[in-house]
Amino acid sequence: MKLSSHLLAAWATAIVTARAPVPKQCGNGVLSPNSIKDLPAMVNCTEVPAYKCLDKFNGRNNNYDDFIMLNSTDSPDDVPKCEEVFYEFFVNDGSKFDGALVVPDLVKIGDVHIAGDFPKDLGLSTIDLPDLVNVTGQVNMLSAKTVSSLKMPKLEVVEGTFKIDLSDGLAINLTFPSLSQVGAIIIEGKINGLDFPALTKASLITVISTGDLDCKAFAASVVDTTAGFNKTAERNDAVTCSSNTGSADMTTPNDSDSSSGPSFRANILLLAIFVSCASLLV
Repeated sequence: MKLSSHLLAAWATAIVTARAPVPKQCGNGVLSPNSIKDLPAMVNCTEVPAYKCLDKFNGRNNNYDDFIMLNSTDSPDDVPKCEEVFYEFFVNDGSKFDGALVVPDLVKIGDVHIAGDFPKDLGLSTIDLPDLVNVTGQVNMLSAKTVSSLKMPKLEVVEGTFKIDLSDGLAINLTFPSLSQVGAIIIEGKINGLDFPALTKASLITVISTGDLDCKAFAASVVDTTAGFNKTAERNDAVTCSSNTGSADMTTPNDSDSSSGPSFRANILLLAIFVSCASLLV
């Protein structure tokens, strides 16, 4: 994607001045397009590193609110308290996109929030993020009952929660072919098929379907990815799934469980040996 002349001018100015606010169209960390025409410029924003810095550069004490750009020649001494940050992509009115939100070239983002302004529905039939690979925060797609096609074919990592709520919506099959690591997965809707073929790590998975999803088969296909799950008073199972065809709750054995696993059995064996030796000395 070629960078717009406005963005190039802004970034050229930033190089001269060493530090500058991000261009106006980049907002202050939130990319909220009002039309399809806004998308290319906003995607361009994500292609240049942005930072939040303390008082020295934004004039506010202990405040990281302002997104700025830094010259690559800045030394660590000149920028003592800056951290790289990532934008949020925010859409709450699908009518601005004629029912289809397709965002090419968006590769890495902080958060994705595509949701209707409850109780108003999102009003999209298609959501397609064909190039998205990494989300450093959360994915939230809510109040979206008219969605019939949802695609994120290259998405590999979501560091936070991956939540898709298509409640009261159309029957749909969902597949996320590249997603390998995610904080948690929560999916609701009339889900007939759900597939995470590349998934290797998830803290927990919850699926509530009013469709015909085979929960037993689905739970069995993903339970091994939740080995790091820890039981709580509120939740016993790493994977919970319910649908019209039945329900399934599964979890993997946790070696860190103090009442099971190799370390516990080894301790019992050592205790038995100690007791046996002690009895010989009596």
